[in-house]
Amino acid sequence: MVNGKKKASSAFTIPDSRFPIYLLSPTSRPGVRHLPMIRFETIPQAIDFSGYDGLILTSKQGVVALDEVSGGAWRETPVAAIGKMTAREVEKRGGRVIYIATKAYGDVLARELAEHFPQYRWLYSRPKVVVSKIAKDLRDAGVEVDEKIVYETSCKRYDEGEKPAEGAVLIFTAPSIVRCFFENFSWHESWKAVAIGHKTAQAFPDAVTPELSPSTSIDEAIDFSKHLVHH
Repeated sequence: MVNGKKKASSAFTIPDSRFPIYLLSPTSRPGVRHLPMIRFETIPQAIDFSGYDGLILTSKQGVVALDEVSGGAWRETPVAAIGKMTAREVEKRGGRVIYIATKAYGDVLARELAEHFPQYRWLYSRPKVVVSKIAKDLRDAGVEVDEKIVYETSCKRYDEGEKPAEGAVLIFTAPSIVRCFFENFSWHESWKAVAIGHKTAQAFPDAVTPELSPSTSIDEAIDFSKHLVHH
């Protein structure tokens, strides 16, 4: 523990291919098992984009939800994205990205937007529950920002028999995924956890110390997981 927060480990060595890797995020990847922990529900509403200079989007699902809610009307407003995956989804759906945070963290995005776009009025399209304080940080910096909740998440439910295999490496991509996992399963001592991002690592119970992925890329987290030792 460091300053009251969980410290994630970053040591790794050569893999033992007998043990599977599970990706717990909503999206799957080839070569690993998929065990999604959360489901999404879009919140229908009317949004007027005309009064905004830019949109803030912090996840692929946020782009999907905004597209569904607005019928594509958001595409005329430029987007600041928290990371490359979000930016790709924006461009895939016909939007225009004007900024990507140098690191995929909410506080970094807010600080950089305040520095580079201080006169912009932003619309932050977000889930119902958020960990970062993007809107507050922007307001504290004197930047105008409104918020719209366009989707909410809930935990998927699994039977005990659907738990990961013993010795598995489990990749957690968000604090909400950590919470939902532990609502479904008790931790098995043979498992290893990989956390994408410090906030995800800090969401684990004290009894579990995750390895910290070297980046916020899911693909790089998978490569990292392949090198973990299984005890």
